[in-house]
Amino acid sequence: MTTRRTILAGAAALATAPRAWAQARTLYWPTATEWATSDPKAAGFDPARLDAAVKAAIADGSTSVMVLRDGKIVNETYGTGGGATVSREIASAGKSMVSVLTGCALDDGKIKSLGQSGADFFPQWKGTPKEAITVKHLISMTSGLDDAGLAVRNVMGDQAAINAATPLINPPGTRWLYNTPVYHLMFHLVARAAGEPFEAYAKRKLLDPLGMTSTWLMNKGRDAAGKEVTNYYTGICKARDLARFGMMALGGGSWNGRTVVSSSYFKAATSPSQDLNPAYGYLWWENARPGRAAAAGAAAAAAPPRYLFGGSPVDTFAALGAAGQNVVVVPSAGLVIVRQGTAPSGPASQAGLTAAVIAAMDTPPAVVRNAGQAQVPTPAG
Repeated sequence: MTTRRTILAGAAALATAPRAWAQARTLYWPTATEWATSDPKAAGFDPARLDAAVKAAIADGSTSVMVLRDGKIVNETYGTGGGATVSREIASAGKSMVSVLTGCALDDGKIKSLGQSGADFFPQWKGTPKEAITVKHLISMTSGLDDAGLAVRNVMGDQAAINAATPLINPPGTRWLYNTPVYHLMFHLVARAAGEPFEAYAKRKLLDPLGMTSTWLMNKGRDAAGKEVTNYYTGICKARDLARFGMMALGGGSWNGRTVVSSSYFKAATSPSQDLNPAYGYLWWENARPGRAAAAGAAAAAAPPRYLFGGSPVDTFAALGAAGQNVVVVPSAGLVIVRQGTAPSGPASQAGLTAAVIAAMDTPPAVVRNAGQAQVPTPAG
């Protein structure tokens, strides 16, 4: 009998071992025009349980759900408002794409090190306390900059200048604060480091190598009211392009034998980046240690740490965006799970859908659970 103790013991053993990157598995890589599918049973799933997990997610606001096992599509389902040709804004899932491009600039020698001062890219910080902010602080959400700049996202003006002027409210490296304006600064840091427009660098280093032909990481240009907004970036993506990004992540930073970003950087990016919130890497979320989610406020900060993906293995990591624009990767199981849509209330949450897919496997890997978390029930019928 499998007990909660044996599950946690197995997870603890996995946590102490190196992440089992999927290079050890035999991966299928899609071409520009073909993507192989696999029957759920042949891919190691209980077809009824997997179908129930996906249907529950679709009923909970998902416009697209994809489940890949070792690169092959096991389930691809679209709900109302979705479709294979439909693109959606990916919100903060784009943070993880910017993380990869930061690693590319580091690999290219355009960024000297993660310890390099942000003032080398934002000269207005030189000679001020902000000069102590490093690239690592910016991508680990420990810069100490105020997050109030998020409120000015949709006003007229130069967002790079506005966000760079955000007050420093904590010494760098002393507080973890989920900070989207700082993420927007990273678009400009990467572009200034690379010496070319961000869109061009992203296309050359990430989008084209992966065949992400329907993805745009772009300067939005105007806000919802039509007012001019300069230097504000966003991402738009179809489900299959998100799945391609997930496959690169499953490959540990490589695509079909081609290195996109160094494995050393990618491993660090998807591991705890600091002890203030061990559930956060370099603009990636991960499950290696309990931490806390993005929610702000005193109550969130005081809440006990939890595994972000209860019911999933400790090597789970993800690109997560507002309203559930998610790419979840489980290297030890060869899984990539994509979800797009409106904000879920339950089964389609980043943890709920992943746990349900894991539970549908014939031989699921060891998982971790949070206190009071029930196992995923077996569907009736």
